[in-house]
This record gives sequence, C-alpha cells and structure tokens, in this order.
Amino acid sequence: MSRHSEEELKPRNGHTLIVGTVCRISGCENQKEESLDDQEDNVRDLVNDLYDGPFEIRVIASTKDKGEALDRPELEKVEDAYKSGDYDLIAYDELSRLIRGGEAVRLLGIGVDHGTRSICIKDTIDTVDSTWEEDALTACSENVAFNERTSRRIKQKTMNRFRKSGWPTGRPIAGYIVPEDHKSYDDWCKDETAVPIILEGCKILRRELDYAPVADFFNEQGFPLGPYCRRKAWNGTMVRRLYSNPILKGMPQRGLKHTVKNHATGRRVSVKNPKGPNYYPAPHLAHLTADEFDELNSLLNAKNACHRRMKVNGVDPLFRRSRSNSRFPGLHARCWYCGYHCVWGGNGITENLMCSHAREWQCWHSIAFSGPVFAEKLVAEIAEQLQHLDQFDEQFAALVATAGSFDDDRHAAAWKQLKHEEDVAAREKKNLLAAIKSVGHSQMLKDEVAAIEAAEQKLLLRRHKLEHHRVGHPKLPESPSRLGWMLKEELGRLTIESPAFGSLMRSLVPEVYVYSVRLCDGGHLLPRAKVKLNLAGTFPDVNLVPGLGDLLTQELTLDLFDPPQRERIREEAVRLAGEPTNLGPKAISRRIAERPTSTAVQNALALHRMVVSRGIDNPYVIVLEPPEDYPKVRRHKHSRYAFQPMDGYQRPEL
Repeated sequence: MSRHSEEELKPRNGHTLIVGTVCRISGCENQKEESLDDQEDNVRDLVNDLYDGPFEIRVIASTKDKGEALDRPELEKVEDAYKSGDYDLIAYDELSRLIRGGEAVRLLGIGVDHGTRSICIKDTIDTVDSTWEEDALTACSENVAFNERTSRRIKQKTMNRFRKSGWPTGRPIAGYIVPEDHKSYDDWCKDETAVPIILEGCKILRRELDYAPVADFFNEQGFPLGPYCRRKAWNGTMVRRLYSNPILKGMPQRGLKHTVKNHATGRRVSVKNPKGPNYYPAPHLAHLTADEFDELNSLLNAKNACHRRMKVNGVDPLFRRSRSNSRFPGLHARCWYCGYHCVWGGNGITENLMCSHAREWQCWHSIAFSGPVFAEKLVAEIAEQLQHLDQFDEQFAALVATAGSFDDDRHAAAWKQLKHEEDVAAREKKNLLAAIKSVGHSQMLKDEVAAIEAAEQKLLLRRHKLEHHRVGHPKLPESPSRLGWMLKEELGRLTIESPAFGSLMRSLVPEVYVYSVRLCDGGHLLPRAKVKLNLAGTFPDVNLVPGLGDLLTQELTLDLFDPPQRERIREEAVRLAGEPTNLGPKAISRRIAERPTSTAVQNALALHRMVVSRGIDNPYVIVLEPPEDYPKVRRHKHSRYAFQPMDGYQRPEL
C-alpha cells in the first residue's frame, strides 16, 4: 500500500482518532453489498498502519447513486464532516468512491482548509503532500476518461450485435409471445389471437384519429396489456405507444433515445437521439404492412401537429426537463378524494392544477385551482405565522437545551441495543434470501423480506439520530425569532416561479390535500386546501429533538377561491335588513359598497336564513361525493369511469 506521506496522525481530542470514510457502490447487478465492507476494511488497514492508538471509524455509505451524481445527499454529509472539525482523517478506498469528477478536488480542498487530512488509498493521494491537488486532478481525469471509454465501447458493441443478430431485445409488448429462453427478435413470434384485435384497432384509429376509442375497444375485448405494464387497463397514451412502435411493421428498433449528461447535477437524462434509431428486419413480427404503418402514423402526426407545445424564443420551455421536475405545487399537492398528485394544465388552463387521476377517468374530482393563487396565499399565511413565533421562545429554548443532555450511559446502551437489532435483522434477511434460493419465489417470502427491509429503514433512522448526538449538538436555529428572520429573508429572495421556491415550499409544507366545498344553498364547487405547515422544515435535525417538531408544526386551511357574491355581501345585507327602517332589497343594494343587484341581496338573505335554520356557523359544506344537481361534474357518468384511489390511501381528517 503506497502513500506519499508517512506523517504521524494525532487525535484532536487527545485520546481517540476519529476517522471518516465514504463507501459507495452503484447498485448494479454484479455489485454486492459486501463491497462496502471491503472498502471499510481497506480504510481500517490503512489506519492500523499509520496509527497505533485507539480509533473510531464513521462510515458514510451509498448503494444506489452513480458516481457522477453531484446531488447525492452523502456529498453534503462529507462537506459537513470536513467543516465540523471533528475528524482527524477522512479516507477513501479510491477517489471515485467519493465523486467521479472535479467536484472531488473541491471537497478535498475544504478538508485542507479546515485542517482535516484526506487519503485516497488506491490513488496514492494524501493532502499533506504539496502535490495533492495535482494528483487529485489527475485521478479525476483518469476516472472520467475510463468511464467514458467504457460506455462508448459497450454501446458500440451492443448496437453492432443488434444490427447483425437482433439482440439484445427490448421489453416484450402487447401482441407478441416471447419464449423464456429467447435471445434475439428472431425468437419472438406474433400472438395470433391479437392479430384481429390490432387490425380492428388500426381501422378505428384511421377512422377516428383518436386514441381513446381504440383504448375502449381494447378494454371491451379484454386485450391483454404488455407483461411489464403497470396500469390495469388501456388508455389513449398506451394506444399511441403501441401503434407508433415500428415492430408492428416488422422493424424493431434500438437507439431511438440516448443519454446526455446534465453537468449541473452530474446525472444523465434520456433524450431523443438526433441520429435516429437503428432497425433490425423481422418480417415475421409484422401486424401491419410498412405502407399501412407509415400512412397511419403520418395521419396521426398531421392531426396532432397543432397540439405541440409553443416554443419560447425558438426553444421548448421544457427542453431536457424531467417530468418529475414540476413547478410547485405540481406533483406535490394531492387530491383528497383519491390521494393522487395534482398536475398543471387543469381543464386546459395552463396556470391551473387538477387531479391527475381525474384525467384518467379514475377520480370524479375534476375541479381545478390556480397554482399562482395557491402559492401567493400560502406565502401570506406563512408570513402571518412567522409573526407569532416569539410566543414559543421559552418552550423552544427548553427543548433545544435537552438536545445536548444525552447521558453517556444511555447513549452507550442505545448503541448496544441498536447494533443487536441490526444483527438480528441482517441474520433474518440472510436466512430468508437463502430460503428463496432453495425453494423458489413465493409471495409470502417476498412479503417477509419487504417487512425486514422496512425495519432496516427504521434502524437507519435511529442510527442517524445516535450519530448526530455522538458528533455534537444538532444543527438548530438559535431561537424562534432567528428562524423567522431566516425564512422571511429566504422568501423575500425567491420568486414564486423559481425552482428554489419550490424546494423551499416542499420542505416547509410537507402535505397539501385539495378538496371541494360548496355553499349550503348549492352553486359551484370551490377548491379548498388542507395544509400541513412545518416552519422548521429546512432544519432536518429538528426531528432529533422530541417535541420540537410538533411545536413548529400546525395544520391550516386555505380557501383557493374568491367567495361568491351572496356570501361576500351576506353579513352586511343582514345588518341592513335588520335596521328599524325595514329596508327592501333595492334600498339595501344601494347602501352596499359593492353595489349588487337586488336579486343578489335576496340570495344573500336566503343563504343566511338557511345557515340559521341549519344551526351552522360556516355556510360552506364539504363535498364528499359528486353532487347530482351540479351539471359541470359529470365525469363519473362516463362508461370509462371507475373510481380507483391510490393503493393503501386513507383520507386524512379535515
């Protein structure tokens, strides 16, 4: 094991050397969890060579993310570890375990700035050497070059095999039979029972130029979905995918898309390949002739050309943007009735949101609400809540004071109990995996493994909490007033349209459920939101202090609508009607600043009489089911409708 320096290690605390290490595997098929242990053992051997006294190794492990990703949470942990000044040494099996790029040099530099030594064993990098930066840049360059060359070689090899022999194949789709031992498209065959259904669907599509009727036809015929389909029934999008796949004309393709690197995050995204795909001739797989296929898709493309997204300054505003990267509150607010997310474009209005499942005819709640209005009202409500933070000063200070009073004996006992439970969980999981290998897959064994993995997640949370207490005090705001000042400054700096605003709101508002209310005398359905507000959401360590999170968390109700006129003028109309002069509706309307019609005044008075007769304080009632007397909500009347809430979803109390 070669290193540049043999400089002696000295513990800062005078008795125990604190060593940190980053262990990472990409989670690929051929990589095993044992590799993480091997990396930790290499670091342990290094410390044994350099230091004779007692030492403690703290591990930051990752098993899912690729080495190019710059937004991995463990990188933030590494930076915090360097800045904390608690570590004497942070060691890596090799630099690519940290990050495969120049960001690694920046992180090592932070360690140098804070007096923490870093050693990369296999790269022979030691930051006590004057050449450490040059060595690290060289190692980063070699890592990037190696992975780029390997990627090109694999892509070239697989594409060459596809062009020559028709393998590797894509995933099977509806209308085809794929043997278990298949290798090439030559081994695939058509499902003869699907031929008349696909041909009839093609006729319907040519006649209607609409995918929904074909989806209805497929569902009526019981046409089976593809084996990897997550949905339970056909819809228009799936029909479009099927009839645009060139395998239907006997020409399976590969390379329609390829990945490009997003240098801001280090992650790769899939985009359309400008060179186009490659094809492999497999005429025995053709359901349609080449002319029929090309003509059908030409008609569909011409019909849908006018529905393309408008470009801004010649550029698609969503160019290379992930579908999951939605403006707040898109893909965050949920429909209270079915539990699915709300998405932008509600009922064809760009700035509105609606339940995504209502689009699929699986939820009746198609009432849309304005995204900008919701964001503005939410910011105003947060600002109002921040003004009341000072009343929690004493409680806040008392809870924060307990964060550092974790007794050493209790700490040691908690660690002992945690390690015992982790060992038990590991043995149980190992035994179950051995049972699966010996007797085969069964749903019961899979459920047992899932239960153990869920228990492992809880153990990880406990370990995280103990680690924070061992390292030092959790990172918390000094006082409620300090927290309020920080949030006000952050909110004032951001605009509602910015991605940073969405990130901040998702941490401050972990839950948003949208439902509808209605005036007790009928009328339109009006959107309302139940919001869970966590003012300390930007400080994850708050959850490590029992009771502190509950102190700064509360539930709010936001009306996402302007009250109807009869409700706006109700109180004033009732006051004027109760005067001794016995004013009539016309006289009352002239005295109200809004100047409503006399009919509106009569409606307001009638609404008030109904409120009084029912003995209620709030004229709004929650809509639990689609009202039969409201003609604008008729989605549940369609033959395609089938209410399907999210699996395991339970409506929260309002």
